[in-house]
Amino acid sequence: MPVTRVAPRPRPLARAALAGLCAGLLALIAWPRAALAYPQFQLTTGADRCEACHVSPGGGGLLNAFGRDEAGSTVSQRGDGRLLHGLWQPPSWLELGGDLRGALGVKDHEDRTRVLGFPMQADLYTRVVVGAWSANVIAGLRGVAREPRPELLYRLASREHYLMYQPEAGSGLSVRLGRFFPVFGLRSQDHTAYVRRYLGQHTLEEPYTVALAHQGERSELHASLFAPQPVPILGAGPRAWGGALSYERRAREDTAAWAVQSRVAVTGEDVRAAAGVLGKLWVPTSQLLLLAELDVQRQSFDVGAARWQLAGYLGATRMMLPGWMVTGALQLWDPDLALRSSSRGAAELNLQVFPLAHLELHLLGRLEAVGNDFDHPSLLGLLQLHYYL
Repeated sequence: MPVTRVAPRPRPLARAALAGLCAGLLALIAWPRAALAYPQFQLTTGADRCEACHVSPGGGGLLNAFGRDEAGSTVSQRGDGRLLHGLWQPPSWLELGGDLRGALGVKDHEDRTRVLGFPMQADLYTRVVVGAWSANVIAGLRGVAREPRPELLYRLASREHYLMYQPEAGSGLSVRLGRFFPVFGLRSQDHTAYVRRYLGQHTLEEPYTVALAHQGERSELHASLFAPQPVPILGAGPRAWGGALSYERRAREDTAAWAVQSRVAVTGEDVRAAAGVLGKLWVPTSQLLLLAELDVQRQSFDVGAARWQLAGYLGATRMMLPGWMVTGALQLWDPDLALRSSSRGAAELNLQVFPLAHLELHLLGRLEAVGNDFDHPSLLGLLQLHYYL
């Protein structure tokens, strides 16, 4: 759907009402929705780690058999989470999957209101297993939100492809080599979250990585070295060399998890060294999950003074399973702590509904202020319809 402009610009209150009305209408029109494992599902559904539901030791991507079962039996409590709803079972050495996601929305920014409609994701997953070895590929189309849109051939991309050695799934040691993000941060599915977008994990910024992971009973350690994507047309963002380290520890009752992490990225223009902490606290009595991440980064240049940066996320998720999840969050990104006008802040509300295995509807509302200009925030209302194979 092309981007259109609406003029003249309504007053702030009218703009908020317009966006809310549009979002509500979109929700009624596109009610069906899809199930994907989010960071919120750790601790809240009986899974103590991301790898419990995913093939990847870092989480995300292809679901394993347990994750597919959870999508139907726990998250939505309706439907069959297996491939193609259980109509066909591939041989044991082959695992397949996919994600299809589209978006409709309204964005009010810089004296103009735009109606948005675009494909966000169309990926197919393939995993071939031979003993302790596996080859994993995620390939599909890039999402395109802006004009002009490139030809179909130039939208083809493989965000992840790697070889993995894992003697025993779900525990012990694993080694991966290929294209994927090093484990860092809350690992949110939202690539626009500040702790992803501004810390080297935005869409199509996956580098080539060699990663070592160790899963213990109550802990996990991830160590990675990475190199730039060699084909610029298939990637985005700074082309950096570097490394990342993440250590996570979980409480014995599986009601809390915390992690410390660090990351260094070196390009031809700068060096970015980041360190941070994150945590999750699950309160079963109120079905509430608290999530937080705070990262400090030093960006230094060949010429000129270095600058200190700050990225933060604070959220609370109310789990209403089966089928409902509501998250409120505050976000902060300050690219230069010495400049008071450089910061960016956002408040957002997410409603996610899982009526059936394979379906998710995600309604997002976000107010964002740049340079402490809270009197004139930008407004985003976005509806995502997601289906996984």
